Amino acid sequence: MALLCSMLPCSGICASYSPTSFQEPLEEDVEDEEEPNPPMMVPMADLLNHVANHNANLEYSPECLKMVAIWPICKGQEVFNTYGQMASWQLLHMYGFAEPYPGNKDDAADIQMLTLCTAALQATKTEAEKQLVLEQWDLLCQMEMVGEEGAFVIGLEKVLTGEELFTALKVLGMSAEEFKEFKEQEGWADETGENGNTDLTFAVIPTLKASWKKLLFDATLLTLQAFSSDLKAEEEVLSDQQAFSKLSCREQFALQVRYGQKKILHQLLELVSS
Repeated sequence: MALLCSMLPCSGICASYSPTSFQEPLEEDVEDEEEPNPPMMVPMADLLNHVANHNANLEYSPECLKMVAIWPICKGQEVFNTYGQMASWQLLHMYGFAEPYPGNKDDAADIQMLTLCTAALQATKTEAEKQLVLEQWDLLCQMEMVGEEGAFVIGLEKVLTGEELFTALKVLGMSAEEFKEFKEQEGWADETGENGNTDLTFAVIPTLKASWKKLLFDATLLTLQAFSSDLKAEEEVLSDQQAFSKLSCREQFALQVRYGQKKILHQLLELVSS
């Protein structure tokens, strides 16, 4: 690894909130209740642009900060830092730009947790079934697996909130008898899938129970329907250079963000349809 810029003494760094500020990581033995270190302005380091597939990292030590190349960088090649593992919508919200799909390996799409509950309620046929879903959802809230403001996060290769989604699908997929037994046992001892864990990779999702996949399909479809335009419309604008160039810079980034989210959600639809 190569040192790219002069070492900067930590004592000389001014704490400030900035779109390109950096945050020193906490020591492993620091108690959880301690306040995190404040963001800092880092001269020179904050001049570097971000890409997910970056070629340099900012390294911290008690004496200094170092910008270090993580692989060889050719003369004339731009040096890219990372602002963190963030979805494209987060980059746009915090920094005003986004990487075109699929350039951001950390991109993700959200399915609101309440949307899963809505999908489950829409599938009920009787008042008793509806009441069961409401009781199941209430228990999931008590277990702190779901919340009114929460979201299931779907990445490019896996569900990033795998434990929460797995648990929600399992509980909402229970019959009245299974749910009664579940409550009496105060949960299950083995909250795992066929692979021994709740890691919902895209390879695992097609192997889920049919009822779970149907529920996830319905929630994903509801999420896509909430957009004002469909995937095809986004693709048409992106492929039409004249139409794309008429958009403002912010609109172009927003279009890229929506397109990436929809591509991820459509991929999920295919997985749960298999």
